[in-house]
Amino acid sequence: MFQGWDPLQNPWHGFDIVSTWKDLLHGGEECCYTQLVSEVVLSEVAIYLWEPKAAAVPIHLWVHPWLPLLLELGDKYELELEELFETMRLKLCDILSSWHPSDGSGYTIVSPWKEVFDSTTWELLMRRYVVPKLKLVLQDDFEVNPANQKFDQFNWVMKWASAIPGHLMVDMIVKFFFPSWMKGLHFWLKTNPNFEDVANWYRGWKELIPKEFHANESIRRQLECGLNMMNRAVEEMEVAGQPGQNNMIDKGQVEAKRRAAVFLANANLGGTTDMDGISHQMTLKDVIEAEAQKHDLLFNPKPGRMLDGHQVYGFGNVSILVDCLNEKLYAQTEETWSLVSLERLLEIHKSKETMSFRCRPLNS
Repeated sequence: MFQGWDPLQNPWHGFDIVSTWKDLLHGGEECCYTQLVSEVVLSEVAIYLWEPKAAAVPIHLWVHPWLPLLLELGDKYELELEELFETMRLKLCDILSSWHPSDGSGYTIVSPWKEVFDSTTWELLMRRYVVPKLKLVLQDDFEVNPANQKFDQFNWVMKWASAIPGHLMVDMIVKFFFPSWMKGLHFWLKTNPNFEDVANWYRGWKELIPKEFHANESIRRQLECGLNMMNRAVEEMEVAGQPGQNNMIDKGQVEAKRRAAVFLANANLGGTTDMDGISHQMTLKDVIEAEAQKHDLLFNPKPGRMLDGHQVYGFGNVSILVDCLNEKLYAQTEETWSLVSLERLLEIHKSKETMSFRCRPLNS
């Protein structure tokens, strides 16, 4: 009667007939009625229930609503619940063992179970079946190529950001994404690029990394390293383009690099972009002021101090000049004025602060 039965289409098939045997077969140490239902009815149902990849409806949508009720039943059904979770864990392991990161169904099926399993079980599942495959994708299949960037592999990895424990995700990004990112950036900077394009590229990648990871020290350090690399390239071109140098530098490119100095500083602080993709940036003075506020430093004009028609400002314990017209920043180091980036300015401030502390006399 039950051969070929589809319980999803006709769930009540044979119910009346099987029910008539309940009173006769029920009871005793080995319940024949339980055996009947298990071998005849549930064996057919099982064909439709434990193949999550083939299911039209994800399994968690009809299992999870029952979990609060099942948990309320208490210790009486603890063993049954443990068996259910273990069965589901094994099924997820089976799915992930043959899964490839390009298959989005893996995340759809697996991720909803993060809040069901205990944290240790879930981390082991991610460590064994998901993280190694995502690492291989970043290491073997992904390339940072500003000229023809493909984001598929990166997006496959980032899709799992909310499911994989944070420390595992950070470790993977730092060790397997950023080396390729740094390599691509370094190669691009050697080709004498348009620096506004570079800055847009930097901000674009920063936005692709989930915001919850931006505060992480390791990721922040990698982003700052890339920004420093870009700023050094700007400063090198500025020096090469100064009067008296023999280098034949295209004036338009030098001017673009000058504009890029403030643009790169903004790339680190953020900025707004309209619907047409046009970035509306702050002036260099605004950027410096924002950076001072970020580090709780004073940024004020020094009354009566001018140099070559420019107001001298105090940035922390460093005297600086802000050339807003040419978008350049100079800092006083010993008796000279040097063209610096924001990062270099902060380093000078910190070194002077450290020296001041060392030289401070001890109170009796």
